[in-house]
Amino acid sequence: MTDDPTPGMIGEPPSARYPAIPADPAEHAQRSAREWQDVIEPYIQRRMKDLGVPKDKQGADDLRPYMQRCTFDPQGRDGGSITSGITVNSGVLNPELLKGQKGGRIWPKARLRDRIDAIIAHEWAESRTVDHVAALKDAARTELPVTDGARRILRAMAR
Repeated sequence: MTDDPTPGMIGEPPSARYPAIPADPAEHAQRSAREWQDVIEPYIQRRMKDLGVPKDKQGADDLRPYMQRCTFDPQGRDGGSITSGITVNSGVLNPELLKGQKGGRIWPKARLRDRIDAIIAHEWAESRTVDHVAALKDAARTELPVTDGARRILRAMAR
């Protein structure tokens, strides 16, 4: 019989197996977006279709040279974009995306579905107005059937 105590843990500690959550919310959102891209992409495709976004505006393939057509861009951090089509990006997962801006108080409390709808409506408006400021006002009056929570976000952003 030995007096050596048995180890409290076998193998690497959890902190060595899983990287720490980044302190920067944008970095954390981007990391989560990469990990959940296979779940988020089909959801956003379906949402754009359900909202009535024309098929040719659902997603883009000109974001980066290596990127195939997608409606969700895990690399982007600003919420969404409009190039040849509409994309939502990792900014949708960032609770601090609108911090210090109009809509900044309502955004962190909003459901993910509401955030996604708000970004789609905003980018849809921006594709028609070709002006970010005009799109803020236009999206607040969107005819797309977005959620009530998305309408609250869009109205707050337009103020």
